[in-house]
Amino acid sequence: MWLCVVGALLLSACAPGAAFQAPSLARLPQHRQDTCARALPRRAAASLCMQADSQLTLKTMFIDEESLLQSQNFPLKPEALIAKAQTFLESRGGFGADPALMADNFQFIAPVVGPLSKEAFISAIGSVDMKTAFPDFQGEFYAFSVDPFEGNRVWYIARGYGTNTGPLLPFAPQATNKKLVNPPQACSLTFDETGLVTKYTIGYVMDRDVGTTGGLGGLYGVLYAIGKPLPFREARPWKMSRRYKIFNAVGGWLQRLAAKKTKA
Repeated sequence: MWLCVVGALLLSACAPGAAFQAPSLARLPQHRQDTCARALPRRAAASLCMQADSQLTLKTMFIDEESLLQSQNFPLKPEALIAKAQTFLESRGGFGADPALMADNFQFIAPVVGPLSKEAFISAIGSVDMKTAFPDFQGEFYAFSVDPFEGNRVWYIARGYGTNTGPLLPFAPQATNKKLVNPPQACSLTFDETGLVTKYTIGYVMDRDVGTTGGLGGLYGVLYAIGKPLPFREARPWKMSRRYKIFNAVGGWLQRLAAKKTKA
């Protein structure tokens, strides 16, 4: 809702006949000032709005990714980083990774798990035998790209599917024969200058309507898909809280009240 309000204010400020004052980059956080100064043309940095043939065109919301990446000066180029990211994922078939590819300050972070240290992550992932539980599992990793704002970070999307035909200890001692279909999940790998991974993030679901995990990512989604969800809220599908329901009801009532006053 707040994004809509901000958008409406921008449109009204840039409408024909409206007084417009170019925003100052000084209002932005310092790290955004630096990136904007590198990525945006000078004329675009001076003004956010342009009017041409009575149509509004916003110019500064689309980043010049190539120029911004070049300005990062990270010693490993995007192509090399993506290759290293894929090597990291292949090293354990998409589940965990070879410890030799992790930096000593490695951290694993998921939506409600972590940060886990290198040792804690290796211990945790080693206790779950996904290959035995899903012999036919097919990982689907795609859309690899280097973050133009963080030149040492590779983003990708992860999906995958399989059938639980073996035990998944300690959560499911017996196979459930249920189908796992993962939703698209945003994941990332951050590297140091030597090419070792310093941060690994997974499980950020992009569309909770897709798949059989109830909108959950990572191991929580796997367990929900096979009918063995863990017994706490973070490991269950999203459900609207009572307070949120009340908030929506009050908001709807206020909108209807405002509409009646406008008509009157």
